[in-house]
Amino acid sequence: MESLGTAIIIFLISATFVIMAGVGLARFGDALAEATGWGKLWVGTLLVGIATSLPEVTVNVSAVWLEHNPSLALGNVFGANMLNVFVLGSAALVFGVSNLFGKQGRDTELLMLTGLVLVILALAFGAFGDIKVFGPTSVGGLLIGAAYLYGMRKVYTAGRTQMELEDVPSPTGSARNAWIGFGISVVVVIIAGRYLAASADAIAEASGISATFIGVLLVSIVTTLPEGSVTVAASLRKSYGIAMGNVYGSNAFNITIIFIADFFHTKGPLLREMQSAHFAAALAALALMTMGYFVFKSFQSRTFAPMRYLTPAIPVIYVGALYVVFVLGQA
Repeated sequence: MESLGTAIIIFLISATFVIMAGVGLARFGDALAEATGWGKLWVGTLLVGIATSLPEVTVNVSAVWLEHNPSLALGNVFGANMLNVFVLGSAALVFGVSNLFGKQGRDTELLMLTGLVLVILALAFGAFGDIKVFGPTSVGGLLIGAAYLYGMRKVYTAGRTQMELEDVPSPTGSARNAWIGFGISVVVVIIAGRYLAASADAIAEASGISATFIGVLLVSIVTTLPEGSVTVAASLRKSYGIAMGNVYGSNAFNITIIFIADFFHTKGPLLREMQSAHFAAALAALALMTMGYFVFKSFQSRTFAPMRYLTPAIPVIYVGALYVVFVLGQA
């Protein structure tokens, strides 16, 4: 890419395709959920959560493998997690804090805790060092992948245990068309994500803005627009389980992308590339996700009741964290 203008045009075009494909993933993922008869939180966590995170997968693998820019990939992972909680907190302020965070069960709590543990693991291996001893992946990456699978199993088991037999939804309709639409959306995301990563890298170089901040702000906004649209749409439909599962399910999977991208990073463990701006973004993501957890707990226990008033602080913390990441990225 020869100029900043060209990079911006390519970024906007590829971003448009990523957004359209992301919406398609959410739509066809929801259709597949109806055809399988899974519960709402599990649908939001697995099908919709992972589907809407596919833009992050494509962008981050492209950033590491093809653009050789791990800062962009790590910035996108933690920036996306920050933004997801920001959208959830904002939706709660509009649609009612008790609606989104109240009336949630043990499966929701386990999902939130899984996401928190994954961020803590990423921070720990980023701070204290990670090593590659198992071929193309690292110890930290393997632990993150294993923790994700274990956490998802616990979430699914808890959700099924909570549901009474008559409440288990029965499969409805054919999944054939949904699978076709889902597959087409995946292909579009993979192709467009490649150009999105390349153009974001070019914007960082041409503008002088750090790749970390570009990942935390610009790329994360684009790649999380599918999650944001699902969160708002689910809230409008009063499908609050899908909204919660989508946000925290996406956040958990986003950290697991580090495990996936690690296979394509040939210069050592990806987490060893973390810089001060990445740590700031990761700590901000951890803080925002923890705030969301405390708001959830405020409806489960009187001890945590005052914590529900943390909700208005979520957007403020997000904006403040962006400024810190920008300053550290330029240092």
